[in-house]
Amino acid sequence: MIDFFNYSSPYRSDYYLDTGNFEYLLTNFEWLFPIFLLFVFAVLIVMFKQVFRRNPSLDKKVRIYTGVIFLALYLSHYILRFALYGFDTIVLPFQLCSISMILAIILLFTKNRTIFSFVLYAGIAGGLISLFFPIIGYDSSFYRYYQFMGAHILLILTPIYFMAVHCYVPNKKETIYGFLILQGLATFMVIFNAIVGTDFMFVFINADKVDKFPALSNFGGVPYYLILVEIVGLLYYFIAYNVIKFFSSKIQSKKI
Repeated sequence: MIDFFNYSSPYRSDYYLDTGNFEYLLTNFEWLFPIFLLFVFAVLIVMFKQVFRRNPSLDKKVRIYTGVIFLALYLSHYILRFALYGFDTIVLPFQLCSISMILAIILLFTKNRTIFSFVLYAGIAGGLISLFFPIIGYDSSFYRYYQFMGAHILLILTPIYFMAVHCYVPNKKETIYGFLILQGLATFMVIFNAIVGTDFMFVFINADKVDKFPALSNFGGVPYYLILVEIVGLLYYFIAYNVIKFFSSKIQSKKI
């Protein structure tokens, strides 16, 4: 049971540092099954959106229970990390998915429209990247696997639920607002990473980080890759806004 809750960071394990490989690689089933679950739950939300709309009590229960589960998964990550590393930068919730998760949890409990656009754009993008390219270091014989997969699935499903059930669809102003929030966070993290030597949100100007993320050399190296990150970010928000607008209209018109 103790091994099940082993929560050492793969980036700090001797095996990873020596070989560049994770000790526990996921099987195809361990990788693809969470993606399959995400797809099934997303389809079910869209199919039964009217059931939740017509029953406010059911909607509230779903949001509260989901929020509690989400919060438990979120807090357990940092509690286990703190128990292992104490007061260390590794326990700071400064990754994009971590920030999106706490806002998604607040959204579930409060239905706060103001933070919805950020959760929608940043949360879905970060969640999908994490599920399709999981960097965990542990397989399904460890709690970390279930925490990682469960938290990211809920991160993606939360804005989908609010789009389908509560008709939350960001307009241009809200989309721009969400992008500016992301820019503010990224700017803060660049400065913080430079001072502390961390790499939160993968935005940094420390050239030595290439040793940890050698793929960056293919994108102009440090710090020039940040220009590409900005371009990709702009394109993502533009494309995502139009895709979301298209599908939301289809969902509301019952064509999906």
